[in-house]
Amino acid sequence: MALLVCFVALMLGGRGQSANFRRTYQFATGDHAYRDYGYGFFPFSSGAILSLLSGVALLMALAAILLAVFIGMPVCVGKCRYFMESRVGDAPFSTLFSVFGPAYGNVVKVMFLKDLFIGLWSLLLVIPGIYKSYQYRMVDYLLAENPYLPYDRALELSRQMTEGEKFNMFILDLSFFGWLFVGTMVFTIGVYFVHPYIEATYGELYAALRAKAFSLGITGEDELSGFVRY
Repeated sequence: MALLVCFVALMLGGRGQSANFRRTYQFATGDHAYRDYGYGFFPFSSGAILSLLSGVALLMALAAILLAVFIGMPVCVGKCRYFMESRVGDAPFSTLFSVFGPAYGNVVKVMFLKDLFIGLWSLLLVIPGIYKSYQYRMVDYLLAENPYLPYDRALELSRQMTEGEKFNMFILDLSFFGWLFVGTMVFTIGVYFVHPYIEATYGELYAALRAKAFSLGITGEDELSGFVRY
């Protein structure tokens, strides 16, 4: 079931933590082959065919962005909730779509602004973008637990939870490279079987940082009430 959840989320554009992982991979290895989207534009030409193809490419690019924002981002939050619920029981597949309800608009807004903010920092060279991606990595899980969290509070909580932990998170990401390398040996199919392990590990990371935040009085049950079923 975990494998199915990860695969469906990937097909629907739910990049989630994999986007952060790609940034880490690029920074650690200098490999810039990864891209979140594979579209592009044809060079400008006066020919009607090339103009048409350029227009089609533009529409496809726009469609991919809209899919990522309005479907992929909420699905990513639902995936985080699925793995958190799975820590204590058998979460149903429908958990993947749990935020498609009254809190949907807030989840889309917060996730979009978070990615936009990280993207703007990435324009200042690679390292600032990497730093911010680690700083705000817990936003997805915070929304999975409380989808009504305002944008500023979600980012503030994530900053506080990851304070002093970013290097440990970076080392955690590096620990997955061996698994992914082995997964690529079978026509990259094995990579899909590694994803549930990675996502479950990130769920444990959130649980640990959440417990730390509770012990420090950063947040409480009035704000993060746990992963009970909707």
